[in-house]
Amino acid sequence: MGQAFKFTLRILKNTKGFISSMVIMPVIMIVLVSMTLAYSDVPVVGYIGEKAPNIANVKMMKLEADERDYFLGLSQGTLVVKTDKEGNILQYYSSISHNPLISMIENSNPMGEAFDERPKLSYSVGIIFFKLLTAAGLLATVLISEKRNGIILRVRNSKIKLGSYILGKSLAILFVYGIASLLILLFYKFAGFDLGKSDIFQLGILFIVTLFLSTGLYIFLSALMKNEGYIWIVSTGIIFPLGLFSGMLFPMEHMANWMKLVAQISPLYYLQNSVISGRIEVIPMLAMSVVSLVLAVCGMRLISKQE
Repeated sequence: MGQAFKFTLRILKNTKGFISSMVIMPVIMIVLVSMTLAYSDVPVVGYIGEKAPNIANVKMMKLEADERDYFLGLSQGTLVVKTDKEGNILQYYSSISHNPLISMIENSNPMGEAFDERPKLSYSVGIIFFKLLTAAGLLATVLISEKRNGIILRVRNSKIKLGSYILGKSLAILFVYGIASLLILLFYKFAGFDLGKSDIFQLGILFIVTLFLSTGLYIFLSALMKNEGYIWIVSTGIIFPLGLFSGMLFPMEHMANWMKLVAQISPLYYLQNSVISGRIEVIPMLAMSVVSLVLAVCGMRLISKQE
């Protein structure tokens, strides 16, 4: 296992563009996406009139009268106010009953402190979960390629245990993703992002669990497939839609009922919910980990039987 680990790391290191594509660029992408989604989670109120109300902790967006209904249909645009020349509110238009933004406006102090915008990451973290859940796709492509080139067969016929060989490769590849994850966690920590009810330690545990789930799934897939291209079909055609339905980007309450039902079979749903609630869902995590371990063992056995 140790030799496979070191040799795989050496190959990855000597592969042109690997470090930038697997570590640097994902970190940059996650940082940009996180900041974009985090800052979009700020309450927005549309106003129709010449002057916006001066209200702390609320963003104002100027609207034309004919844009009111369209704005109210957006996920963030639940409230529109009509103002006079001084910015006094004359009328409300709300798309939901008991709108919390109304109380914020009614209780606002025009002389209140300036809006201190602290980005929230409860939902944008789902992007990282998706990336980590598909991380072992690289491992699967390597194993499929080695099956086709006869390397797996030679390993099986040598004194090296196939399980140790695959495990060593798995650890080497996931070690790289672990470094990227650590950099992202450090960025979140020192940037002062708001993780809601969760903290960096909980998030780190969830990252590790996600990588473990990814490993078992893709080892099993590599045993079933003969073409690397199918791996990306699974990632983008199955896992990504499951992620969208799991509340990874959008709150579950805004989704159709059938989407909520689909989310129940997605690992990303339980991972995301653990971040939002601040409580790691132990039972689902253990169940998924057992399934991942079973898939990994079955995958290695299937690979060992293949010619």
